[in-house]
Amino acid sequence: MRAVRTGEVRVQQWGGREISTGAAKSVAVAPVRATATGLIGDAQGNLRVHGGPEKAICCYAAEHYAQWRADGIELPDGALFENLTLEGVVDADVHLGDVFELGRIRVQVTQPRRPCTTVSARWERRELPRLMQDRGRVGYYLRVLVEGEIAAGDRMHLIERLPNSVSVAEVNRIMNVDRTDREGIARLLASPELPERWRATLERRLAGELEDDSARLGT
Repeated sequence: MRAVRTGEVRVQQWGGREISTGAAKSVAVAPVRATATGLIGDAQGNLRVHGGPEKAICCYAAEHYAQWRADGIELPDGALFENLTLEGVVDADVHLGDVFELGRIRVQVTQPRRPCTTVSARWERRELPRLMQDRGRVGYYLRVLVEGEIAAGDRMHLIERLPNSVSVAEVNRIMNVDRTDREGIARLLASPELPERWRATLERRLAGELEDDSARLGT
């Protein structure tokens, strides 16, 4: 693990508007306690869509930042508001329901992040949330199964993978990119640990109802 980050809710002037958010996070220089509801010292401005046990910790792969730079988009580590900047556990290699030991704690992957306009406001790039989705670089959330302290340098070891589980990258592709892929939808519906709200969304798609994502993406 390259870094642990936390942030309190503050008012930010981003993209020409005022936002009350905990998205801007600072590197922790000492171990941080991870609890069932998140990291001590971390907070969210909009609890309707952020935080809680199913989104206790937000992760992002350091390898994705190198990919952004190769694309000509300069984003420093921590730019995409993650709590943990990780190495060697990219979205394509991590499945929903995976259980990891991380230092002294135990965590489980719950869902990919669905990027929103806070990202575009911070970096004044309206297209960034959609690019994150389209290029499969969204990151993912963890629930905390065993609480304890974590720190930079801790290693993340896979200890359990559920049968028929689907990778974070594949969930992102079907939920956010290829939204009418009926075979992909069927695989997700047959997989474990898919959030119930997402399951309902996919079932509506099979019935011919496609939700409008424009507000979330700012398009």
